Amino acid sequence: MKRLLLAVIAFLALSIPVFAQAQPTEIRIIEKDFYPTDKDNLTLVANIEKAFKAKTGIDIKITLINASEDSYADQLNLMLLSGDIPDLIYFQGGDEVAANQGMLTDLRPYVAKSETIQKAMLPFNKKRLQNYPYLLWLAPPRLNVPAIRSDWLQKSGLKMPVTTDDYYNMLKNFVTHDYDGNGKIDSMGFTDTGNTDRIDFLFNHAFGLTTTWTKDASGKFVYSKVTDNEKNKLAFYQKLYKEGILDKDYITTKWDGMEDKLYTAKIGMVVATPGLVTDIYENKMAKAGKGDERLIIGVPAKGIAQGFTVDVSKESRGWAISASSKHKDLTWKLLEFMATDEGQMLDRLGIEGIHHVTKNGKVTLTDKFASWYPRFHEVVGWKGPVDLYGKAGRDSLAVAVKYANVEDINFVMPKDLAPVWDACNNLFKEYSFKIISGEYPLSKFDDFVKAWYAAGGDKVTEYANKTLK
Repeated sequence: MKRLLLAVIAFLALSIPVFAQAQPTEIRIIEKDFYPTDKDNLTLVANIEKAFKAKTGIDIKITLINASEDSYADQLNLMLLSGDIPDLIYFQGGDEVAANQGMLTDLRPYVAKSETIQKAMLPFNKKRLQNYPYLLWLAPPRLNVPAIRSDWLQKSGLKMPVTTDDYYNMLKNFVTHDYDGNGKIDSMGFTDTGNTDRIDFLFNHAFGLTTTWTKDASGKFVYSKVTDNEKNKLAFYQKLYKEGILDKDYITTKWDGMEDKLYTAKIGMVVATPGLVTDIYENKMAKAGKGDERLIIGVPAKGIAQGFTVDVSKESRGWAISASSKHKDLTWKLLEFMATDEGQMLDRLGIEGIHHVTKNGKVTLTDKFASWYPRFHEVVGWKGPVDLYGKAGRDSLAVAVKYANVEDINFVMPKDLAPVWDACNNLFKEYSFKIISGEYPLSKFDDFVKAWYAAGGDKVTEYANKTLK
C-alpha cells in the first residue's frame, strides 16, 4: 500500500510541471483599432491562436488591451508611465519618447534572421529600420492621394486635374454649384484633420517642397518650412480657405469627421490613404448616397515639380516590442507569423462566413468585406486567393507607387534636441494656421522664420548640416 501511495505521489510530482508547461503563454497587445469589445476581433484572435499553434506547435493566448480610439495616445502614455507595458505595442506617434527611455526593443537582429519579414519589406521599410530600429510597419507607402467624387467631376464638365491651377479650378467649381442637390450652395472642396498634412501630399512638390531639408544658395541645409516655397504654399492655402474651398473647420476636424463629410457629400474630394482605406471610403460613400457614387483617383499637383516624397528616416507608425517583455522572442514569432501566407489569409480576408465564404475551394468576398481591414500587416505583393482591392484601391496604389519618386532628406531627431524640435513644430502649427485662416497676413511668415530660429531652429539647423550629406 505504501509503495502504491508513493508511486501515485511520484506520478503527480512529475505531472505538475507538464501541466504547467501546457498552459498557453499570454501575449498582451495594444492597438488603436484592435479592441476586445468587438466580436470580429475576438474571432480573429481565436483563429490566429489556432493557426499559430498549427504552424509552430506553440500555444499562445492573445489578450487585447481595451483602448479608446479618441484617447488612444493618452491611454498608451499612461500605461508606459505606469510600467504596465504590453508585449506588443502599436504606435501612431509618441514612440520616440519611449525609445529614448529604453522601453522598446531593437528589431534589427530579429529581422536579420527572418526570411519572411525581409521578403515582406519594401526598400524604404529596410532603410527606415536601419535608421530607427524600433518600429515595424508592413504596408504600402503611407502617402495620401487625391480621391475625387466622380459624379461631381462629371457634372462640372472638367477634365481630370493635373496642375495646381487645374485643382483650384475644379475645387472652385465644386463650391459654387449645388452638386449634392440640397438646394444650397454650401459644399466644400476638401478638408483635413487638424493640420494640412494630407493636402501637403497633394501640393508640396508643386511648390518645390520636395524634401524636409533643402540646400540654399550657399549650399547649406535649411528646413523647408522656413523657405519661400513654404510661404508661397501657405499663400495658396490662404486663398483656398478664404474662398471656402478648404473647410474652415479643418483645424478641429478629426479623421472620422473628415470621413463623414465625404459620405454626406459635404466635400468633393478627400486626400486618402491608398489601397484598402480608399476602397472603404468609396464603399461607405456609395452606401450613404444613391449607391452609384464613386471615387476617381487623381495625381499629385504639377508645378515646380510633381510627385510624392518617401521619408526613410523612420516609420511614422507601426509595431514595437516592449523591452521589458518576458516574451520578446515569442512576440516576434507572432509578428512574423502574421506576415506569412497563413497569417495574411487571416488578417486580410477577415472572418469566414462573415467577410468571405469558401465554396468548392473558391473564395468569394461578401458585402461586409468592405468594412474589414488588416489588424497586423498589409504585405505588399501578397497573392491571395481573390483580389482584395476595388478599382479605386488599385488605382490609388498605382498612383502612390508611380509618383513616390523622391527619397526624403531627413533624419531622426536626437533626444537632446527633441524638446527644442517640439517647440519649433508647435510654432509652425500656430503661425501656419493663423496665416491660412487670415488671422495673420502673409507678411507674418517672415516673423515666423525669425521666431523659429530663435526657438531653437538654429541649433537644429546646425545639427542638420553636421549630419546630412
